[in-house]
Amino acid sequence: MDANFSPWSKRFAAITRGIVFLIGLMAFAHPTPAQEQQQQRSCVSAERIEALRSEIASEKERQPDPALRAEILEMKSALVARSMRQAAAARGGPETSRSDPKTEELTQKSPSRICDILNSQPWPTKSVVGSDGASAWIGLIRNYLPVAAQFALMPVISAGVDKNAIEKEGELAALVDRLRLSTGQAQVFGTQASASENGFLVLAPLQSEDRVDAWRKDYNLPPLRDYIRSLQVIFRMPMIRSTVRPHRVDAGPPTQENSVPDRAGDLLKSDADDEVVRVETSLVTIDATVYSPGTAEPPALAKENFKIYEDGQEQEISAYSSAESPFDIVLLLDLSGSTADKIGLIKKTTKRFVEMKRSVDRVAIVTFSGKQTIVSPLESDKAKLLDSIGRIKDYGSSKVWDAIGFAVDLLERESPAGRRKGVVAMTDGADNALWFTPGTGSAILFADLLEEVRKGSIAVFPIYLDTQGPTEIDKRIYADARRTLQLLADDSGGNFYAAKDIGNLNQVYERVLRDVGRVYSLGYEPKNARRDGAWRSIRVEIPGRPEVKVRARSGYYAK
Repeated sequence: MDANFSPWSKRFAAITRGIVFLIGLMAFAHPTPAQEQQQQRSCVSAERIEALRSEIASEKERQPDPALRAEILEMKSALVARSMRQAAAARGGPETSRSDPKTEELTQKSPSRICDILNSQPWPTKSVVGSDGASAWIGLIRNYLPVAAQFALMPVISAGVDKNAIEKEGELAALVDRLRLSTGQAQVFGTQASASENGFLVLAPLQSEDRVDAWRKDYNLPPLRDYIRSLQVIFRMPMIRSTVRPHRVDAGPPTQENSVPDRAGDLLKSDADDEVVRVETSLVTIDATVYSPGTAEPPALAKENFKIYEDGQEQEISAYSSAESPFDIVLLLDLSGSTADKIGLIKKTTKRFVEMKRSVDRVAIVTFSGKQTIVSPLESDKAKLLDSIGRIKDYGSSKVWDAIGFAVDLLERESPAGRRKGVVAMTDGADNALWFTPGTGSAILFADLLEEVRKGSIAVFPIYLDTQGPTEIDKRIYADARRTLQLLADDSGGNFYAAKDIGNLNQVYERVLRDVGRVYSLGYEPKNARRDGAWRSIRVEIPGRPEVKVRARSGYYAK
């Protein structure tokens, strides 16, 4: 089949297809007005779809069509070129190239041409247009035709997969994921992501974290972690996982065109869709930090002062611990980069932190650069902690995310259940991974670190130490660093602090320890007892006390 095309052209097309897949799935390619008008209607009748399905299922031998293959690849290349320009503009950078009139004209004409091909020629299978052309054709269907038409064409695609005329590969996986999301289901393969306004790539919800790599392997896709890293390098943005449930796209009343035919159901289904959800009730515990902006100490509060809402529904608070309850803290010190020559000042401010801590609290001291060093395990004795500070010494590359993950793991391992926990991280946040150069920075993905924090009960209190340089790339990297630290604080129920320099740390440490002393632990039995893995949003309020503010984690996964 593919032997009819030259080996060089196959290698070139394989590289192009990889780029097309990475770029084409992103939500940067917006249709032109002409394309939007075309997308208001389906261009293929039910009778024609059945004819295409019957033809592809008949296993009739068809001759290669090099001209059609070249045309399909040209349309996909034009789509990629436009997507790359729009992606560069969306992330605030310069466009990768100037708009090419020929490319723009081709992208405007592509929807109509796709309809012409569907109505006048056999489906472009790999025997007709090669594996690269067949894959590109699926990508064109996904990017240019309306959702209703994509659903209507699924029986043809399913028949092609059954007869090995259409390969299980990246473009097909992306089509399946997009259609699942449009019906309010989670994606199977993890191909769908978009750029958010707050500077992150956001991966749409997954059907199963545990099975996604097995499903990806079946479609000849790399592991999800490798794929996330490649997207981050291409778009130069850190990725996080979405906590928002997919919403069904309104494609009109059920018809032959926008329903999912039984013949195509297997392609749009995963073997986790029918799993039985175990129903049980378990206590949800959250830490709430209370503060009074512009005033001194906030008043002492009782359980009755708090209200908790889960997904907007008020919950009954059944467990409560006052702010006087002890805390276990990992003090995490960044000794990389520009802080490496300020060890003496770091030791001095660390001593002050230890001296200010409450006697009931335990502190572990951990330093990091390229690796983590436990200077002191969890300890309440101030004398022992002060003695350990003399052992602080380290410098090198910056692996911030690995270090925060290390601190979280240390608390989960060493701090007993029921005891409140927090990570106080003094860092500029500029993990070497934010240079988006393959093989640099933390081993853990930021998305995985954030998920670990979201799933746990450990508050993160980042202290952003400003070491930003004057260059444009410094500005971008440190903006990403601040965003990642802020999100870790927000989603863990901690707080974000900023220090202009190391000499300013004493004042910031005082604020941190004051806030830690105002944390109340609250627990409730969720009224929604389903354990379906979905994200449940949490809101904590203190009604009737406008002078008092409260900060808590934004939610949890119901597992």
